[in-house]
Amino acid sequence: MESWNMPERDLSTNELVRRAMSEARLLAKAELLHAKVELAQEVRAARFSGAFLGGGLALALVGLAMLFVAGAAALYLPLWAGALIGAGVAFVLAALLAAIGWTKLPKKPMRHTLERMSMDLEELRQHIELTRH
Repeated sequence: MESWNMPERDLSTNELVRRAMSEARLLAKAELLHAKVELAQEVRAARFSGAFLGGGLALALVGLAMLFVAGAAALYLPLWAGALIGAGVAFVLAALLAAIGWTKLPKKPMRHTLERMSMDLEELRQHIELTRH
């Protein structure tokens, strides 16, 4: 019997349960596909952020090394001043790269998938409440 074309009120309980289980399976597959796509997008964003954060960290280490050089060369003012300016530039660039990387990090991972799943659960709860009455 082709139960997909029949109105729900004409179906038996077994057919209704079969239809609900089939729709739940389709919904779960769709949610899994959406989650995979969303996760792939967030991995790309995290990779981009990681590159900027890594660059910022590397420049911060260079700046720290230049500060040590500046401290060691403090007796010779021109070298000291140049190393200090270089360290300042490296720290400013490190802060800029770190700020860009930080803003690109996903703040709420898998937000769309979680929203869809919570909406699906709410619809299921409402459907269960309606069938009880």
